[in-house]
Amino acid sequence: MTRGIKRRTWVKLDCQGVLHGSINWLFNLEEQAVFLKLIPMAAVYCKTPGTIADNEGKPLSREFIAYELHCPVETLNSVIDKGTKDNCLKDTEQGLVLVNFPLYQFTEYDRQKPWRERQRQKGAKGEIDPSKYTGGKYGHMVHTGSHNPRDLPKEYTPTPDYPDLEGEKDISQ
Repeated sequence: MTRGIKRRTWVKLDCQGVLHGSINWLFNLEEQAVFLKLIPMAAVYCKTPGTIADNEGKPLSREFIAYELHCPVETLNSVIDKGTKDNCLKDTEQGLVLVNFPLYQFTEYDRQKPWRERQRQKGAKGEIDPSKYTGGKYGHMVHTGSHNPRDLPKEYTPTPDYPDLEGEKDISQ
């Protein structure tokens, strides 16, 4: 099982693909069940989503995978052989890889996540200057500093919305 990362607790299935896709003519019914069980296994068994391997990235034995899927090793071998020929599975030295796993399982949120993390790191380092985003149609919505009237510059002229703070009464009583 994975350590130190959040495990997926669910996977998405393409209903049309399961009902009418290539797995129907590629695999017999028993092999289809094994292939469909490989999908959640690829989400859980490795730090790299889509790969069935141990935590260090070494392939799991076919006997162990068959044991976990409750199927004979011969059926698993048949699925891997047929899947490799159809290019939906790859048996690599890092483990058993479901080729299209990222296409079906990752969302737009996942695709944009590295960019958001880089932006967050830039903001923490002070590399992002909010004042350069104040132009344009929505520039008035960019927060460039405090909106507290006490923090306004000295040349501030009081308005009815923000009265002069010099003689302000304490209203907390």
